[in-house]
Amino acid sequence: MVCSFQDLLQIQLIRMPEPETPPRTFAFADFILSPQDGTLVHRGHKVRLQDQPLRLLALLVERAGEVVTREEIQAHLWPENTYVEFDKSLRVAINKVREALRDSADRPNFIETVPRRGYRFIAPVGVQFSAPQPTVLTPDPAPPIRQTDGAVGVVEDPAPPSGASHPRAHLAWRLVLLAIPIALLLTVPVTVLLRSHGFTRPGITAYTKITYDGHPKSFGGTDGSRIYFKWEDTGKIAEVSVSGGAVAPIPVALNYPRIGEISPDGSTLLLTSEGSGLGPADTLWSMEVLGGTLRRLGNAVSATWSPDGKQISYGTAQGDICIMRRDGTDALRIVAAGGYVSYIAWSPDGQTIRFSRDGLLWEVSKDGSNLRQLLPGWPHANQWSGRWAGDGRFFFVADGQIWFLGERRRIGSEFVAKPVQLTNGPTVWDRPVPSQDGKKIFASGSTRRGELMRFDAGSSMFQPFLDGISAEFVRFSRNGKSVAYVTYPEGILWRANADGSNPLKLTEAPVYPKSISWSPDGSQICFVDRTAEGVYAIFVILSDGSEKPRRLLPDDRQAETDPSWSPDGKQIIFSTSPNVGASAKSDLRTVDLGTGKTTVLPASEGLVVPHWSPDGKKIAAVTLDVMGMKLFDIASGRWTNLDTGSVAFPEWSSDGQWIYYIKWTPDSAVVRVRTQDGKREPVIDLKGVRCTGVFSIWLGLDPTDAPMMLRDVGTEDIYSLTLDSK
Repeated sequence: MVCSFQDLLQIQLIRMPEPETPPRTFAFADFILSPQDGTLVHRGHKVRLQDQPLRLLALLVERAGEVVTREEIQAHLWPENTYVEFDKSLRVAINKVREALRDSADRPNFIETVPRRGYRFIAPVGVQFSAPQPTVLTPDPAPPIRQTDGAVGVVEDPAPPSGASHPRAHLAWRLVLLAIPIALLLTVPVTVLLRSHGFTRPGITAYTKITYDGHPKSFGGTDGSRIYFKWEDTGKIAEVSVSGGAVAPIPVALNYPRIGEISPDGSTLLLTSEGSGLGPADTLWSMEVLGGTLRRLGNAVSATWSPDGKQISYGTAQGDICIMRRDGTDALRIVAAGGYVSYIAWSPDGQTIRFSRDGLLWEVSKDGSNLRQLLPGWPHANQWSGRWAGDGRFFFVADGQIWFLGERRRIGSEFVAKPVQLTNGPTVWDRPVPSQDGKKIFASGSTRRGELMRFDAGSSMFQPFLDGISAEFVRFSRNGKSVAYVTYPEGILWRANADGSNPLKLTEAPVYPKSISWSPDGSQICFVDRTAEGVYAIFVILSDGSEKPRRLLPDDRQAETDPSWSPDGKQIIFSTSPNVGASAKSDLRTVDLGTGKTTVLPASEGLVVPHWSPDGKKIAAVTLDVMGMKLFDIASGRWTNLDTGSVAFPEWSSDGQWIYYIKWTPDSAVVRVRTQDGKREPVIDLKGVRCTGVFSIWLGLDPTDAPMMLRDVGTEDIYSLTLDSK
């Protein structure tokens, strides 16, 4: 029997269902929640929970980190025309959920009560998707095709005799039976091939706390049995078992160490110092874990070990990526990356080095070739840290949540897939470090919250300001009638009356304004944010919210930061930085708002953070190494040095006589320097003051020159995240 092409087209062997959103499974602590199956499992044992409490739990978990209002819960659980005593029913449902989770209303680990509003799920949540399977159906019999007088048409064949089979059905079943073994033969090698090349999908099945003090930490690394970290509020280095337990401080003979990574053999820590007295700032050291012997290796801001532990790759304050031997000899610059480099990672095969440059991930070959941005166009702009799994199949990235990239190979080339999100919810994750066996990820998880404070000179204490809102970059308009601020960690720009009343939202996510500045007439606000290409740029928005933000210099391709409006409202001054690989340093530029023309400020190379004085006669700027400040006299065109020491977030006083700033050292303080004679005065000792914000710390002044800061009221601990590769 001969089968024509038209016959084959009419035979349907496999029918795929319409695409659907795959079912989701949520993991938090030791619980697994499957809303579609209506199950809650704790450590392998099913937890009994009635339908309504389980649906309530699913609603809260799906919107982890958000406040789910009482009205939303009522609409979800008790639709319209359902008559219940709502308050009592809701209270019973919440209590049943808390009982199932062994949670407490007073000290919640999972469900937080938001008074008079609703509830919020506060634990870290992982999400897994279950892919739908194709449905194999029996073939539909196709009507025969007959050609008559040159015409093709579909005709009805007479029904076959009773007990006889249709010849077309024979053909269909033959093809089905032939297709099944072929599909099976193809499935096995394809599955093996996909898994061997990293086409598996990891998921998180459990979160386990390792530390419990809640203090801010910098996570160094792990040797497989111990985790090394630094307490940021005390500056102490410590270690803890990967399974948790007692924390042991590690004596370090450096005054202000920053934690680095542990060598692959677990014998040696990398540390960098901040003006320790044993060497200049940003000095790289190695320290033997047993004995504490220190060896100075050179100057660096970030470093990592090679996979075999014989070499170290490090980044300098000038933005260079370098390689040297373990003992600090034979240092070699492989590429001038430019910008601020951090979180260097070396691939397990030793051929590729990845790093964060100004918050975006880049990579370069070990020999300095193939420098490129890793994730161009990825909308998540804060790609501060990343690390390979030990077998090289995955690269884990943190931008507040944890993502993974599958490292897959094509013949003759390598490519990186789009990142896939692993975590979800209110917990902010940083520095994911996979365990050596690939079964866990260790990471620091924090709940980010701040309280706006203003320094009260009478009591010499910080007091909550504007009702203690969690906001930074607080700026008052020139007439003192309005205030603008950016909420933390949401990153939304608001404008309100000076007392905080009548707030007006000006921006929406994913825009995250930073370094805001009012126009003198109060009609506009400029700020800095990343573009879609990942470059910092200046944006301007009307303060009445009637327009969306617009780029100030849409054709500029360099990074633009730290805008400051001139007192006459005609110009904005800002700092620039070059593209990766460029040899030029940063400089200061002004833009004429009438013509759009930009002009480089004379002799401003290597300066950042410019601020116009209130009278418009001077410009203050910070040196690139943040170890000093300069003052530019516009009339004479000359720069003079101000003896400030390390400096961050400078702010002019309202009368232009002083510049306030943060002394950026471990014994930090708010200091002011008089511009006339360079006299310095301490204002606030910041010892014991925990600050937070998008840049970890921030300083502003209110209209009376009272310093404002954002106090850290969040928590941070180290977690173990259990992985399950699908």
